[in-house]
Amino acid sequence: MTFDTESFKQLNARINELHQDGLILEQHHGLIHLLLSQRFLREPDEIKESIVDGGNDCGVDAVYINRKPDQPVINIIQSKVNTSERKAKNSFKATELRKHSKFFEILKNTELDLKKVVNPSLEQKILEIRDIQRKDFPIFKIWLISNGSPCVEHEIEPLVAQFKSQEISVQEFHLSDFMEFCINSHSSRSQHVFRVREAGVLEAGDTELYSVVGYISARELYDVLKDLRNERKMDYSLFDMNVRSFLGTESSINKEIYKSASSPNNSHFSSLNNGITIVGTQVQVMKTTEPYKIGVKKMSIVNGAQTCSAIFDCMKDQYPDFSKFENLSVLFRLFKTDDPESIDRIAISTNSQNRIKPRDLKANDNYQIKLEAALDKKGIKYIRKRGDFGQSDEQEKQKKLDALTAGQLILSYVHHEPANAKRKSDSIFSDWYNKIFAGADVAKLIRAYELYNKIEDYQNFISDEVRIRGVSRTENTFVTYGGFHVLTLCSKLEEVHPDKTDHELIHSALDIIAECLREAGQPAYYTFFRDSNMTDKMIEKCYQLDLFDYTKKTGTK
Repeated sequence: MTFDTESFKQLNARINELHQDGLILEQHHGLIHLLLSQRFLREPDEIKESIVDGGNDCGVDAVYINRKPDQPVINIIQSKVNTSERKAKNSFKATELRKHSKFFEILKNTELDLKKVVNPSLEQKILEIRDIQRKDFPIFKIWLISNGSPCVEHEIEPLVAQFKSQEISVQEFHLSDFMEFCINSHSSRSQHVFRVREAGVLEAGDTELYSVVGYISARELYDVLKDLRNERKMDYSLFDMNVRSFLGTESSINKEIYKSASSPNNSHFSSLNNGITIVGTQVQVMKTTEPYKIGVKKMSIVNGAQTCSAIFDCMKDQYPDFSKFENLSVLFRLFKTDDPESIDRIAISTNSQNRIKPRDLKANDNYQIKLEAALDKKGIKYIRKRGDFGQSDEQEKQKKLDALTAGQLILSYVHHEPANAKRKSDSIFSDWYNKIFAGADVAKLIRAYELYNKIEDYQNFISDEVRIRGVSRTENTFVTYGGFHVLTLCSKLEEVHPDKTDHELIHSALDIIAECLREAGQPAYYTFFRDSNMTDKMIEKCYQLDLFDYTKKTGTK
């Protein structure tokens, strides 16, 4: 396979953007961020929490636990970011996979003192996984990711088989995969043409919003979705005009659609599935052919990505024999428009799967627009829509605040609910939306934002200390998990001690959390920081703590 130099340069440029925007601290975390944000749809704080890279990491760079499917999925990620084209041309070393054997041995051995064999971040993930294993039957998946070439097939196959015997799957994700999911934003086709099923079409509307409804066969849909450079790969750029600006494929809905499409009774598929919604700048229906032929310019699928992905994967597994899908049809709704607001309304009104989440539906809400304007006056760029991180921006040095983070900051700093900010973030844009954003105090939000930036600086300092000095000589390693709790305590503490510095507030908050952890018997951080009762205990201590004692103890001035 010929190495794609241009793709290598584009991907590394994207990693540099993430680093410049402060979304990653180290460039070698760039691929992890891209994988988790765009394939798994994770937010920056969750991604940061997943990083376990450092000394004693057993070859594991990140652990992302997806608890939402019927069976939890433990994603073990090993990442390699090549800094030169020469290194990237070399195949990913299959032997790197062997390192994970040690991780699974440690996971099984509950007699080990984890602090002596793994770093603090990985220790917490192991405790979290063990807790899941006690309650459920998790699925394990190892990801080998890089901005270079995949493993040599005959070298990795024996190792994959070895892990498979333990019911652990291995997935490679390299340069070409990152390009398809994360970089490419334009289809190589300016116009898509497909034929409809014999039943014909239903047309409605006028020149401003003309629409066509009909059925498309699985084979025609496959041809629309395929990448012209490789027919067994999907052209993901078809989905980039969504309210959400990226596509994820890991979900229980996707699996159910796959199962339905591959069943012997897939002729009933269209009766059980809500279909797909398409927009295009120009739409033409040719009725002089049988069946009708439809042409769409600048086509974008704004709803039904799960359906498209599942059907494509299902058919790809049978490629090139598609006879099994001869009777499978998919309902489509096609709209002619190039107006972004119309596209958003169409996407929202036709959504019936999990393509769009509450946050996406609020992206153009008046509260969000007003908050964006108010923060812009203060020199802060407010990110209303998901997927806008790292976009080309003339004001690269401008401070940035994501809408979800803003909601979490308000929930933590103003409403003193850090556990909810951490574990129920979806409710920020649904059940708690008005509570958080209606009449939001911009001054308090900015204060919370500034404090949280200092808390993040301390988190980064602790991470560096662990790498340099080791866990046994580093205090407050819990801060990586408890940033929102520190912010809540700072809010309470400055009510009691308004004359104290931010440094004093943060360290007093850390003292309180450390004391509560000791009293609780040092539980796993994941469990501790998601317990609202623990938050109440911490807040109570804010009124007991004498900051002057802290100042005397540490010599802080």
